[in-house]
This record gives sequence, structure tokens and C-alpha cells, in this order.
Amino acid sequence: MEHFYFKLIALLAVFYIVLYSTEYVARKALKTERKKFWSNQYVNDKHRQIEWTLKGILMVGLVVLGIINLSRESIMETWFIPYLSYMLFTTIVIELARAYMEKKYAQSKNQYIVTLIEMGVLSGFLLSIIITNLFGWLS
Repeated sequence: MEHFYFKLIALLAVFYIVLYSTEYVARKALKTERKKFWSNQYVNDKHRQIEWTLKGILMVGLVVLGIINLSRESIMETWFIPYLSYMLFTTIVIELARAYMEKKYAQSKNQYIVTLIEMGVLSGFLLSIIITNLFGWLS
């Protein structure tokens, strides 16, 4: 089991490096400013309201998913798959809303392209984990 945690930490580190590198190259190529790490940068107040409304609705969905999962009689071996699938769905919804608001209202008109690229990389990572059952590490 200790090898699993080492692999998981290594996987997350590699993913972070790939995501950061992709963002850096895309921002340089498209000449957009860099976003602050782990911060919510909204284009305007309308964007902030829309994103927090979406996050609230999606959080209720996560609670419902948890209740459904807890009410099951049988325990799934791959219990994390529904949560990762929901995480993929929420990522796509929130990032598409962000990209739309950036395209419509941002000062840098190429900023939405970087957001879509980041969404693609993150979605691809989550989808690969879902499809491969965490790269076969849990089989």
C-alpha cells in the first residue's frame, strides 16, 4: 500500500507540472496575463454571481451523490469512479462558464482559449483515471 501512495503523489506531481507547463506555454503564445494560483479571478461581478450559483448547485449534487452512495447495500470496489465522474462534470461546467465570461467580457480576448486548454488537460487527466481505474493500481 505504501507504493500506492508514492505512485499517487508522483502522479499528482507529474500532472501539476504538465498542467503548469501547458498553461505557461499557452499564456506566452497567446500573450495573456497569468492568473494567481488557487485564486478566484472573476471578469466582473456578474461572472462571480454566476460561478458561485453554479458551485452551489453542483455542491448540492455532490451531497445527493454522497447520500445515494451511502444508501447502497453493497460496497463498490471502485467507489471513487462516480465522484471522479462528477468532478469531471463540474470541472467542465464551471470552466465553460468561465471561458464564456472571459470571451464576452475579458480585456484580453485570448484568455478564454487558455481556460479551454486548461480544462482540456484537466478533463483528460480525470477521464484517464476514470477509464483506467486509476491506471490499474486498484485492481
